[in-house]
Amino acid sequence: MNMNKNTDFMALKRSKPGADRGKVLTYVIIIIIVLLFVIPILWLLLSSFKTQSEMVTFPPTFFPQNPQFKNYIDALQKIDYFKYLVNTIVLSLIYTVPGIITTAIFGYGFARFNAPGKKIFFNILMVLLLIPPIAVLIPEYTFFTKLHLVNTYYIWLLWGIAGNPLFIYLFKQFFSYFPKELEEAALLDGCSYMGVLFRIFFPLSKPIIVTVSLLSFLTVYGDFMGPAILLSGDNTTLAVAMANGYVARNGILLTPVLLAGIVLYLIPVILIFVFGQKYYVQGFISSGVKG
Repeated sequence: MNMNKNTDFMALKRSKPGADRGKVLTYVIIIIIVLLFVIPILWLLLSSFKTQSEMVTFPPTFFPQNPQFKNYIDALQKIDYFKYLVNTIVLSLIYTVPGIITTAIFGYGFARFNAPGKKIFFNILMVLLLIPPIAVLIPEYTFFTKLHLVNTYYIWLLWGIAGNPLFIYLFKQFFSYFPKELEEAALLDGCSYMGVLFRIFFPLSKPIIVTVSLLSFLTVYGDFMGPAILLSGDNTTLAVAMANGYVARNGILLTPVLLAGIVLYLIPVILIFVFGQKYYVQGFISSGVKG
């Protein structure tokens, strides 16, 4: 018996160096991946403090020689920064709020009802996920021009009401995990199907609601092409205003000022993710979507 124990101990001891090498390799890979994400962000942050001449020097320098905090002041003053920021937030909310309601209703229908053609419509929904939004932007522009909706926020309201295929899918997956008995009990108590959704399912769906809200908000907040084509003048968003506003009188792009504006532009995104990451991850896991 003792001989067997000694044999097992020696075998475990011999296997340990290989396990340690595996851990070291794993940590090295993780560090490399983290650096691939962190270095561009550091480059953006440090470059926002550089002078215009430092941006064109070769070889490029990583750290600014004489940090220019004035770049951030110029980023706020060269365009009406807060006005366009408000435009962007309002536009994001116009798309997000009705979108939460409609995508929840569509997802609830796909998850809880069996109707003729359900599989066909769901397959169409999955195909729509594969179509990039830029591919249909020009046809949409033509369509909205005929409706005289260009340069108005009604376009984003209609997009929100129409629903996003990804968000419908996430709600559908989340609602599919609810026990059928919960729904049947509510119906027996006289609750309608809409009542089941908004009085029973919605209060239990905080993770997916937060997840879809974040994704929906950031979809519009980070969009450039849509506002650039469909909006103009004072109605446009911050991304478009920054692309067109940080230019010197001689037509040269003020790159450090633009980078400072981008850093400020990312702050709301970072704050949203920090406060919502718990529900964001939980929402994906609960919907059966795992990385």
